[in-house]
Parts: sequence; C-alpha cells; structure tokens
Amino acid sequence: MRRKLSWIKDLDLKKLTSLFQPKKEPDEFLQRLNFGAAADIKENKPLSTKDKGWNCLINFFCHFVFDPFSDIYYYWLSIISLAVLYNFIIIPARVSFNELERGSFFTTWMIIDILADVLYVLDFFASFRIGFLERGLLVTDTAQLSKKYVKSMAFYIDIFSIIPTQIVYAFIAKDNFVAPIVRLSKFFKFHRLVAWNDRTECRTSLPTLWRVVTLFTIMLMVMHWNACVYYFVSTTVIRQDSTSNRSKFIYPSEVNENGVKNRFSGTAMKYAVSLYWSTQTMTTIGEMDQPEYLWEYIYMTIIFLIGVMIFASVVGSIGNIITNLRANRSVFQDRLDHLKEYMGYRNVGKDLQNRIIRWFDYLWAQNHTFEEEDVLKYLPDKLQAEMAIHVHLATLKQVELFQNCESGFLIALVLKLKHQVYSPGDYVCRKGDIGREMFIVKQGMLQVTADDGRALATLSDGSYFGEISLLNVGKNGNRRTANVRSVGYSDLFCLRKEDLLHALNDYPEMREVLKEAARQKLARDAKPQQDEESHENERRISFTNSVELADTLGKRLEDLEKLVLTLAKEIKTTNKSVLTLQKQLTKVYPNSKSSGDSSSSSSDSDS
Repeated sequence: MRRKLSWIKDLDLKKLTSLFQPKKEPDEFLQRLNFGAAADIKENKPLSTKDKGWNCLINFFCHFVFDPFSDIYYYWLSIISLAVLYNFIIIPARVSFNELERGSFFTTWMIIDILADVLYVLDFFASFRIGFLERGLLVTDTAQLSKKYVKSMAFYIDIFSIIPTQIVYAFIAKDNFVAPIVRLSKFFKFHRLVAWNDRTECRTSLPTLWRVVTLFTIMLMVMHWNACVYYFVSTTVIRQDSTSNRSKFIYPSEVNENGVKNRFSGTAMKYAVSLYWSTQTMTTIGEMDQPEYLWEYIYMTIIFLIGVMIFASVVGSIGNIITNLRANRSVFQDRLDHLKEYMGYRNVGKDLQNRIIRWFDYLWAQNHTFEEEDVLKYLPDKLQAEMAIHVHLATLKQVELFQNCESGFLIALVLKLKHQVYSPGDYVCRKGDIGREMFIVKQGMLQVTADDGRALATLSDGSYFGEISLLNVGKNGNRRTANVRSVGYSDLFCLRKEDLLHALNDYPEMREVLKEAARQKLARDAKPQQDEESHENERRISFTNSVELADTLGKRLEDLEKLVLTLAKEIKTTNKSVLTLQKQLTKVYPNSKSSGDSSSSSSDSDS
C-alpha cells in the first residue's frame, strides 16, 4: 500500500494546477496590442509551492473551484448528462418490460446504477464549488459558493435525486415492476442535462445542426416513453381477457389459443410493436383501431393532445431551422435577382452581365456573403477590435506600414477596414486619379502596370498601395502614381481617407511615422524606375549617336565619290594634253617618230 501511494509524496502543487491551466505560446503581435491581459486576472489566493505529498493534494481539492465557462466544467457536465440520459432511457423500459429485470440483466443494471449514483453524489459535492460572476469577477470564495448553492432550488433537487434508492431496489423482488420504479427520483437531475445542452449549443460551430439533433432526440424520447407506458398499461394495469374477447386497442396476446407463445412474446418484438404504435399515435399517421372502452378513449385523447403539441413543435422548429439554414442564401439570391432585373431593364451588355454574375459566384464560393458590420455591431468596440485583429492577423503581420504604429492607432484603423473583391482584369486604381483610399492585399495577385500595359511590379498577400496619394507624399500630391490591375480574383482591405484622417486627429504623432514610411517606400519604388529610365535614356542616346554617325559616313562617302569622279576627269584631261603635246613634238622633231609611237602606244594603254 505504501508503494502504491508513494507517488503522492512527490506531488507538486504548481505542477498539479498546471494540468488544468494549459500554457499557450504568446504572440508578439498580439502582446504589443495588450489583448488578453484581463483574462489573467484571478481572485484565487496564491498557494504555496512548497507543499508536497498529501498536503498538496488536500490543498488542491480544498481550493479548487469550477469556472462555469471553462472546458473542465463542460466536460464534467457531459459525464453527468450521460448518467441522466441513461436513467431517462433505461428506467421506463425496465419498469414496463419485466424481462429486462431477469437473469444477467439484473447484475448489469446494478453495476451501472451504482456508477450513475456515484456520479450523482460527486456532482452534488462539486456543485458547492461552482463559481459565479459578481461585478464582472469570478467569485472563488468557498463559503460564498456554498451559501449560494444551498439557497438555490438546485440544492433541494439534487438532494432528492441522490436518495439511496439502490438499497431499496436490491431487496425488492426482481420480477416486480415496483423495483426499478423506485429510481424515478433520478429524473430530477434533468436540469444538468439542460445546462449541458445550452453550453453545447453555444460552443458548437454548427448550432443549427445541433438544434435538429436535440429536437429529434426529444421527439424520440417522448415516443420511447409512450411506448413503455402503452405496453405497461396493456399488460399490467388493464386486465387481459381471453384471446377471443381481447380488445384490439391493447398489445396483442403473447400466447395463442393453445397456450403456446407466439411471435409477439419476444422482448424485441414487444418493444418494436409498442414503439410503432407510439409513433403512429403521436404523429397521427395511418389508420388505427377504434377504442372500445372508456379508459381507451381517455388515454387516446391524452395521447392525441400530446402528439398534436409535439407535431406542432416539430413542424415549427424544423421550419425555423430550414429558414435559418437558407437565410443567408435567400438574402444573397434576392440581391442577385434584383440586380439581374435591373441589368435587363437597362439593357446591360452580356459581357458585363456575365462578369457581374461570376463575381457573385466567387463571393458565394468564398463565403464572402456575410456583412461583417452587421455581425459585429452587437459587440463593444474593444471586442470588435480584438476580433478584427485575430481575423486579419495573418495579413496585418505582413504589412510593413503597421509595424511601428501604436496599438491604439492600429486598433482604430483595423475597425475601419472594409473588405472589397475585384474581378480579373479590373483596375483598382489608375495613374492620375484622385486618391481617396489605400488598399491592403489580403489574398490574390495584382500588377502595377505602365501606361502601355507593361507589368512593372507584382503585388501579393500583405502588400499595400495607395498610401502615397492618401498622405499627399511626393511630387504628385493626392494623385495616383501608378496603375494597379487585378490579375485574378483579389480580396482587398480598403481604408478610406476620412477614416485615416479621423484616426490621425486622435494620434497626430502617427502622421509623420506614416509619411516617413511612405517616403521610404516611394524612394525604393522610384529607384528601380529611375534606373530603368537612365538605361532607356542611354539606349536612346546610343541609338541617336549611331544614326548621326551613319549620316556622317554617308555624307563622307558621297563627297569621296564626287572627288573620285573629279580626279578621273582631271586625268582624262591631262592625257589629252599629253597627246596634243606629242603630236606637236613629232612635227618639230620627225626623227623621234619611233620613240613617239612607242610613247603614244604606252599612253593609249594608260588611258
């Protein structure tokens, strides 16, 4: 025994309490915004971490308090609800069908009943440690918690539900229906099942589906009870006549005329027939045998009244559920239908109509049909800001403009962000337009284009643009400095100028911070553009110089050709003068004829 309990000596109170308070990695971005700080405030008295062993365990249970909004309390309610459901389903069946109290069934029910009773008792003592809110703070003082519980109606209901009826049940004859009926006091724990259902409906992400499940569970439970009551009345309360004189209203005889058991004697058949009769009666579907005796008329009247109420509740609840399921779709479809009628009335072109319809299809496919302002308008500003930060956290972390902003200024801006969707090919802004808003890319791809349509840069998730003209930074003032076009479907956050100026009035020091960030971005964006312009200028100068050089070379070639022609003419004139001179010399000196011939021949060959 000492070995088995030796681990208790090594218990540390700090480690034990940490099991119920899981730690989470803090987010630096959220820490800077000071969100969640109030959640760490507790009224619990600090417990000494020096306590070890049994003292640690005793101190833990003495100071432990259920937070009614915690997961531990919800899980405990789930366990208690299983015990309550067990009693609600099994006890009526055991009272009506005596076969379930015989043989091995008796031992099984005894064990499960004891476990359920133990859970009831534990829940009774745990109810003394359920905290409550007072002036917005969780009360953890055990004396106040116990006093509040004792004064509530739940205290007396829980006392009545933990009466040790199992002792009476163990000593009553097993075949008597009175044995399990003594456990009907366990039904009074029903309020814990209701509390668990309310918390589950608040916690689930599919509340409409949960309401459908709850509705059908209640309907099946009532039909189950009615089936058990029908068989109990047919076999126990009403005196059964012979087979020939037996009323057709009650359960059929389980033996034939020879006293041999027939097909209606099996336990499964008994319950199936009773449940079928209960379903047919409460839903008023199909033909039923006419009652013959007074008690049958009274019983059927009561069952019909209950069935009508259940049927009306089911139909109304299902109608509301279906309406809620299609509420968002109906509003969305109404908007699209009205827009189609308007486009048809105004003779809008088919191309534009198709683009608008595809835009609506994209909104529905991406679940962008919710109006965030309508959903969040019931929350206070603090919770709205925290919700917006958490929803847009992944995008805001990538925005360089927000990295050096104060938390209050950032919260004011986040609350003003508007969601917009652009179709493929749509221009978000054009160069030269008046800038009245800036944009943050949540999802999608956009291109910064030149006037001739060339792509100069690409913007993706986390990028932002439009702040240059919004803050009047640069030589263009409030004019757009570039064209921005959506490549595909793009989800953007839009911040209007008046919203930004309103926030800057409360935080004037942020104006210079934003302007400096905008100037730095403008300088970074302008440098590649300047480099490209310089390269373009160099190419133009080089081309111009080449053209001028070609023109100069052409002119020089023309001059050279003219010079060559002039030189040829001069040579020809010189040759003629030489021939004339030779002829004159020949006349004067006839003896030099031969030499003159040879000279003339050589001159002719040269010419």
